[in-house]
Amino acid sequence: MMSPRGQRLWERTPAWVVVLSMVLLVVQVATAVSLALADGPEAPRPPRAEPPAALTVVVTGDRRTADVTFHPPSGGQQKVEDAALPLRRTFPADSGRWLVVSVQNRWKNGHGRVTCTVLAGDRVLAQKTSEAGLHEIATCGPVETDDPPLRGATVPAQGDGLLPGETRLTGTVPLKRYPGAGSPVVRRVEDGDPRLSYVELGGDWGPSRAVDPQLSGYTRKQSFDTEPQWEALIASGLVGGDLAARATGRSRLRDLAGGVLDKHQARSFNATGRGRDVASQPVRVGARRGWITAREIRFSAPDVRARLDLAAVVVVDTGRPRPSYVLINIPDTHRRLWPDVPRLLRSVRVG
Repeated sequence: MMSPRGQRLWERTPAWVVVLSMVLLVVQVATAVSLALADGPEAPRPPRAEPPAALTVVVTGDRRTADVTFHPPSGGQQKVEDAALPLRRTFPADSGRWLVVSVQNRWKNGHGRVTCTVLAGDRVLAQKTSEAGLHEIATCGPVETDDPPLRGATVPAQGDGLLPGETRLTGTVPLKRYPGAGSPVVRRVEDGDPRLSYVELGGDWGPSRAVDPQLSGYTRKQSFDTEPQWEALIASGLVGGDLAARATGRSRLRDLAGGVLDKHQARSFNATGRGRDVASQPVRVGARRGWITAREIRFSAPDVRARLDLAAVVVVDTGRPRPSYVLINIPDTHRRLWPDVPRLLRSVRVG
């Protein structure tokens, strides 16, 4: 109850002051309620979804291909014949669902080893390497995501497509001059479709002639037998359409030169072939740009005395959609003719 003095003060207070006081009181109460709610317990947040579990298979070997069979956690079977190594596949896998992978060395590759590795994240759960044989098989599994890691196991190197003993140059290394006189020059020959001309060599070399590219892969060829089952080769033609389409950017000609040698190595040498690049350099062919790559290819073949071939190629941008090339290959049994390599490649002209 208000005192007499307080009642007199209330009666003398203007009405607008009373109204303003009431408004301020309401604002203060609302603010206090809001702060109290803000300081209260947080609303529960939904649990963070865990990423789905997965098993990753890495297949490696000392040959370029293998037959791989997957039995994934989802069931069924997936088979990849003549798979290029290294191979990497990832499969979703809940706890209690297992995976099996089998890798078989192909008979055409000769004696070789294959390895399967199964990962969960960065943990190696299973790993198996076969013996070195024609049809040897390595099998990993059954493997589950809850399996303990395999102590001491590491993931084999993968990703560059090279086998042990192989190297590819990333910098510029000039093609060297080899000692000796080499073969005499007979004349210049022209390869019409690739629009290139270059020297025809004499001595041991047979005559240069046009050939069917559908049968040989070249448009012009010169060769001679270095022994009953081996030969020295000079060939020219257009870079394959698939290779030309894949190679783009500033390193296009370098990539094409390496690709032409890769194709030559795969086609002319067995699975023991190991290529080590010894030269890689840009060149000018008249007003056109080109690239030279040279490679020593070590191999072992039954009834063949040669153990190393020197192979080199120059790829030239002639202004057409598909660049052209000239390739030469001479085995170490005829090392005295290795001076023919720089002589031929430096004689190439666009015409």
